Amino acid sequence: MSSTMAAERLVAALLAVPLLMAGAPVAASDCVPARAGWDRAATELTIAKEGGETVLRVEGRIDPDLAARLRAMFADHPQISALHFNSAGGDVASALAAGKVVRSQGLLVAEVPAGWGCTGACALLFLSGRVRSVDPAGVFDLGRFYETGDGSAPGVARQSLEISDYLIRMGVSRRLLNGVLDREAAESAGKPVRHCLTPDELRAYNVANWNE
Repeated sequence: MSSTMAAERLVAALLAVPLLMAGAPVAASDCVPARAGWDRAATELTIAKEGGETVLRVEGRIDPDLAARLRAMFADHPQISALHFNSAGGDVASALAAGKVVRSQGLLVAEVPAGWGCTGACALLFLSGRVRSVDPAGVFDLGRFYETGDGSAPGVARQSLEISDYLIRMGVSRRLLNGVLDREAAESAGKPVRHCLTPDELRAYNVANWNE
């Protein structure tokens, strides 16, 4: 894809953001999105036309073969300019691999629309968008990044390094990772923890870099 084509796609997607977010916002409660399907067993990828743009909807839990499926979708639909996320997490390693596929496509917009939600592994995948937006009525929930199977200290340390490197590559503050660790430590201590990031936190961590 040429840099000119990528730039044109980015401009078109940004101009469509207000249209994509139009309509009555649906409030999410207790970090649970209003839109159904976010916790289905496998990732569902669908193409939609919204505001004149081609949007790839990513819904359901992230499964192991998502990176390969995304490559196929981008090959079949090179006009995709934005991704919308509604996912309850899933396979962290798959999310990291899929995120690299998304970033390799160039200037794509990642969005969590009103009433939709993105948590855990989905949060990592969302960060692969060059331009990122979370609607105030959407849910961006850190959840748990660490899903190493055996939960061993070496496994968690290795995954922590992988995620830290990924955050740097995606232009996101590593303080986001520290926030996850702090919240998980608080949970282990039996303290109530709110995982959903506020609009101020989204901006401070550079999770959201495009806001109305």
